[in-house]
Amino acid sequence: MPTPDKRTKNWKQLAQEAAGEKNPQKLLAIIDELNAALEDRENEIRGKLSRSPSAHAAQAEPIGRRLLFVDDEPNIRMTLPAVLQSHGFDVRSAASVAEALAEVKTHKFDVLLSDLNIDQENDGFTIVHAAREANPKCVTILLTGYPAFESAVQAIHDEVDDYVIKPAEIESLVSIMERKLLARRSSS
Repeated sequence: MPTPDKRTKNWKQLAQEAAGEKNPQKLLAIIDELNAALEDRENEIRGKLSRSPSAHAAQAEPIGRRLLFVDDEPNIRMTLPAVLQSHGFDVRSAASVAEALAEVKTHKFDVLLSDLNIDQENDGFTIVHAAREANPKCVTILLTGYPAFESAVQAIHDEVDDYVIKPAEIESLVSIMERKLLARRSSS
């Protein structure tokens, strides 16, 4: 049996390793490994499901694309939702934590795409927790123009699906959301 290399590490081991890492460069490398391990796991799940009889029924059902976008910057709030809508997402926007929490209480979302720092530092995590409480299968993605070691570690601990640095490439962002949505649907 071959010796496990970094690519074959269990995603849980990588998350634990990241949680204890103090060096920002090493943390980013571990996060890259973790993303690769999670992507491998998603592909493994997809492969198993594509061979199962219920897979054909699941594939016929469209992936939920209801998205809550939260950002305090008006220019981003005006432009990004239109772009995401052109990619097939049903987007609602919020400019503050209070608005976002009200949206989460009154609507069901498949994806939360939130700025990390809205009204104050790291308050995007408040919205992540509320979205997950309302819908445990909600894909949660944090955007930040100010990446920091501490918030990246907190994102790992809080099981945020992805931590994306602004400015984000739209095609990459859409790809991340679609992969995460497919993986959530496949695991249910």
